[in-house]
Amino acid sequence: MYQYILEEGRDPLFYFKTKYGLKYFVSFRRMNFDGDFFENLYSVDFGETNNQKFFRDPNVELTITAIINDYLLKNPHLILHYVCDNVDFKQDFRKELFDKWYRKTQKDVFSKVNFQYVIPGESVNYHLGFIFKNEYYEFQEVVEKVNLHLEEFTNLK
Repeated sequence: MYQYILEEGRDPLFYFKTKYGLKYFVSFRRMNFDGDFFENLYSVDFGETNNQKFFRDPNVELTITAIINDYLLKNPHLILHYVCDNVDFKQDFRKELFDKWYRKTQKDVFSKVNFQYVIPGESVNYHLGFIFKNEYYEFQEVVEKVNLHLEEFTNLK
């Protein structure tokens, strides 16, 4: 695992550099959703800062998952949300990668739920995921609330 640096601000941002000289970031951004249930919803995003080619480096996975796990443990009331980027049509690969990473975590402490969403009139599948601490949120309630918001979003289109 690589050593990482936290840059404090309104939204936490973590950086680390690999043995190959690649610089990665992991950011957590508070989302603005209506309603009390999602008042602690944060999006998580990560990537290589210069869009350079990825070298197979297992320490990248270890570092990113450690940052996410540590952040959730220090902020147990949060729900983390992510959308798999689809700009290069590799969202299915990204979803599987995130699922693999999750399977290596403490599943008795955290839950993860996946959603697949297609915007009416588009043919692209969007993969959304939500990770939360079991002692703060009921799995079924998260599913119901997210489905309700997705339905409302669809009706706005």
